[in-house]
Amino acid sequence: MSLTIGLVQADYGIDPLNNYEKTKRILRESYGEADLIILPEYSMSDPLQLAKPEEVIKIAEYIEDSTYLSKLSELAAEISASILAHFIEKAPSEGKPLSSSVMIHPSGRFEKLYSKIHLFDAYGYKESLFFERGKSVSKSIVIRGLTTTVAICFDVRFPELFRLYARMGSELVIVHSGWVKGSIKEESLEFLVRSRAHENTLWMVVANKWGERYVGRSMVVDPFGVKVFELSIGESYGEYIVNKSRVYDARKILPTVELSKALWKVELVDSNGIALQNL
Repeated sequence: MSLTIGLVQADYGIDPLNNYEKTKRILRESYGEADLIILPEYSMSDPLQLAKPEEVIKIAEYIEDSTYLSKLSELAAEISASILAHFIEKAPSEGKPLSSSVMIHPSGRFEKLYSKIHLFDAYGYKESLFFERGKSVSKSIVIRGLTTTVAICFDVRFPELFRLYARMGSELVIVHSGWVKGSIKEESLEFLVRSRAHENTLWMVVANKWGERYVGRSMVVDPFGVKVFELSIGESYGEYIVNKSRVYDARKILPTVELSKALWKVELVDSNGIALQNL
């Protein structure tokens, strides 16, 4: 069983409809035969370009009546492929929105998969000024036979999440990313993604934003931790086939996910024998 992934890498601005037009142009020019198109983080709107958190709140939409998602739905139907979009989701409380991942099926159905848990409060940025933290891990879905989960950008620095996904049966993790530039940031993106793939013996697929602030370098990493595909820099689109058998080739040789069950059965105690309750 295999799945053809399409990765969109581009410089997106503030206005959601302008950003949709850019995505439409890229796919009309370059789409081949992908089953699933992945858009980068901030491809609906880039909050780091907005001066005030309340401006992000104004852009946020509810999933069920979103103009932006409806436009992407028309595009998904046109090319007969699903689109996994990063979405600024209006919170029921009308407070700070959620940084979410929504699957747009060619049939027109929207399916929310995840809201970002680990907000980017690092390197001088404070993403928590703009977004509310997600409260649950990704929904697990099966796409052309591959069990799939989702993460968003800064999540990739937290290995516990990806081990949990592997324990949930995930064979593919898709990452929307807006990885900002900085000292050794490109190197850190690659070694973190390769580590998450290798230690959990699963596919990692990263669609990354490109631009003045962002590094690009969208990539596919196989379950052995080998980078097998990359878009490098600049606006680009590319497709790659991921297959289920590669996961089980890796897990037969390197059964880390299976062996990790031992730790889950251990009572964790400190040097004085006192149980550690709050890990």
